[in-house]
Amino acid sequence: MSQRRSGGDELIVSYMLLRKTVGWIGTLLPFVLIVGNVIFFTALQPDSMSGYYYTHMRNVFVGALCALGIFLIAYDGYDEVDRWVTNAAGICTIGVAFCPTKPPVCPPHVPVCAAPSVLRLSTGQQVTGVLHLIFAVATFIALALMALRFAKTEKTPPGVNTAGRIRHALGFAKPADGEQQPRTRWLKVVYRACGLTILSCVVLAALLNLLPASVQANAPWLFIFEALAVFAFGVSWFVKGETLLPILRNQPHPMQSSVIGLQPAPESAVAGRTYPASARRAQE
Repeated sequence: MSQRRSGGDELIVSYMLLRKTVGWIGTLLPFVLIVGNVIFFTALQPDSMSGYYYTHMRNVFVGALCALGIFLIAYDGYDEVDRWVTNAAGICTIGVAFCPTKPPVCPPHVPVCAAPSVLRLSTGQQVTGVLHLIFAVATFIALALMALRFAKTEKTPPGVNTAGRIRHALGFAKPADGEQQPRTRWLKVVYRACGLTILSCVVLAALLNLLPASVQANAPWLFIFEALAVFAFGVSWFVKGETLLPILRNQPHPMQSSVIGLQPAPESAVAGRTYPASARRAQE
């Protein structure tokens, strides 16, 4: 009979499962929306992920965002900055779900305007659409910050100037010589690539308005940028969850109170709570 896991080990497994769940939602959501809409409903594909609110995939879209938002709020992170970022991302994600984007507007002189298109936007739809845009931009920025902060593995040294503190906070500080293993370096590359991809997609989506209408009509560019950003976010969390399990199974590793390089203590505080030494595993 297998030995029952200790309370600390069960905590770590649950924490890893939460990370993996967030990763799966992010990586699968764009594909589920497209495939579900095509296979089950054969409807036209919207120009953005938010446009799926007006398709038969509305419940999937809203449900996935609400679940993601709750998971992010429930995720305490490693320090106060992480908690502020994840809470803000969770709240904004739920805001995106419940403040739908503006519905499509029918071209002028169209005799029949088929739902969900409207002849003109009401004041409520315009206000809700603006709120949706604000929530969406804030969400993507927060998701990028989370991915970048996954690359932070060292405590910010005292006496560093503002630029240096920002580099440390976002995981771009150079490690001390000989203090970083090849595996950690590879993971940092992945997290940085995911964070920069999300930020790049936000910038490219904003620049779409500068392109001619004929170029914008060639492809669903907004959906592509949104889907790529969400996918990159999911990859960063999925990698974070997957890399912890081998460490947990194979070799104990003193948990440093966050990914900020504090020395292990007889008892370790995770997310503001104190757990026994059996829970001190897996820095990454």
